[in-house]
Formats: sequence, structure tokens, C-alpha cells
Amino acid sequence: MNVKNWYIGFLVFTLFSCDNFVLKKENKKDIIKESLEKLNWNEVEQPPLFDLCKEKSTEELESCFQQTITQHIYTYLTEHPVTVKETIKDTIWIPLLITKDGKITLEDFSLPSKILEQIPDLKDTLKKSITSLPNVKPAHTRSTPVTTLYKLPLVIHAE
Repeated sequence: MNVKNWYIGFLVFTLFSCDNFVLKKENKKDIIKESLEKLNWNEVEQPPLFDLCKEKSTEELESCFQQTITQHIYTYLTEHPVTVKETIKDTIWIPLLITKDGKITLEDFSLPSKILEQIPDLKDTLKKSITSLPNVKPAHTRSTPVTTLYKLPLVIHAE
């Protein structure tokens, strides 16, 4: 009789514990929605990429991207010199929007009044230098192209 009670107890235990072993079939849309909510859209897995940066290691990609833009703007500005009446030593932040299609645009930003007075066409010059950048591949998050905004410092030192 002891074995019989053991079998009955085991059967009752098995019947009542079946709910814990049932696998829930989740909706595919719910899984995708949950994944998108967890995804940090402020971080990219791969930064925008110029062709000349393709050979760089993963750790060097972002610095190569920034250095390429910085060098390009510097070269463009040295080819189009400006004259100033007073010495200017300032840093401005240039907001660049790289779309998921790989288009780079200069977002609107304000210049300090001292720079605006002395170099009124600086924004136009920067826009021209940005439009003459080589082709770029957009940033990626989970193998999906995404739009990103970069703010690059531009140190202005003119005498």
C-alpha cells in the first residue's frame, strides 16, 4: 500500500505541475517589439564608414571617420583662406547628420557673435566642404542602416 500511495502522489503531483512545464508560444510581433524597446538607439554597432577606412580595425573605425572629416574640412578651409581684423581663438561644434542612405548634411547651429562678425560666410563655407566629402556608408545597428548625428569640434584660430 505504501507504493500505491507513492504512485498516486506522483500522479497528482504530475497533473498539477504540468502548467509549469508548458512552453508559451510567443507572438513574433511581441518578440520584435520587446527587442526594439531594449535596443539602445543612441549607440551604433558600426559607425559611418568612408571607403579609405575599410581596412581599419573595428576599434579604429570611428576615429578614422572623424579624422577623415576633420582633415577634409581643414584642407578645404586652407584652400579658401579668410581674413580677419581681430584675432579669433574659439571652438565651435559642427553638427553633422549622416542619414541611413549615407547622405551627410550640416545641421543648423549658431556661431558666436565675434566669429559671425569677422567671418560671416563661415557656415556657407562649411556647408560646401561637407557637400564635397567622399561617399560614406551609414552607421549600422543590428545590421540595419541608421541615421546618426555627430558633433565635431572645430577649433578656429585666426590672426
